Amino acid sequence: MTIRAFLAFPISGVLKERIKYILDDLQETNADVKWVTPQNIHLTLKFLGELEENAIANVSSMLRERCRGFFPITSHLNEIGAFPDLRHPKIVWAALDDSSKEICAIVENLEGELAKLGIAQDEHPFKPHITLGRVRSSANLKNLIQAIQQITFEDSTEQIFDIIILYKSTLTMQGPIYEVLEKFEMARGGIRK
Repeated sequence: MTIRAFLAFPISGVLKERIKYILDDLQETNADVKWVTPQNIHLTLKFLGELEENAIANVSSMLRERCRGFFPITSHLNEIGAFPDLRHPKIVWAALDDSSKEICAIVENLEGELAKLGIAQDEHPFKPHITLGRVRSSANLKNLIQAIQQITFEDSTEQIFDIIILYKSTLTMQGPIYEVLEKFEMARGGIRK
């Protein structure tokens, strides 16, 4: 039996509340977007794909070892945007500040360790972001783009990332259901760039 899995930082507290407010504002545009439900908000570090149970066990074992060497990271929201760009939005996202490259260093480290376990490395450079929604059509797109451009970040919406979660993702007609398979605490004394 295979398990569709991914690694992510959970989002909580003030940052989660701020994202809920942003989602509420963006939904008022009536754009044709499949919005992420607030309970599913997270920062994906690595999509693992469909893995056999023994591969999941190997990933868990590696994470138990590696996470002890990672420093907790403090970050905050600093931008709302879209892939590939705001003129042709397909995925709406909230970006997190990683000016110190600490999040990227963890992802790079995990990519290397996962490659040793036979999990393909991502081809695109990693950009720390939280997916907010997927655009389905051009309906009310102008309103959505204007709303995104008006969002500001004066308040501090800090988030401390100190746990990496291995999630199981089950796709349903109502949207994905995420289940925590295991949590891995990060400890002081590890990689830092």
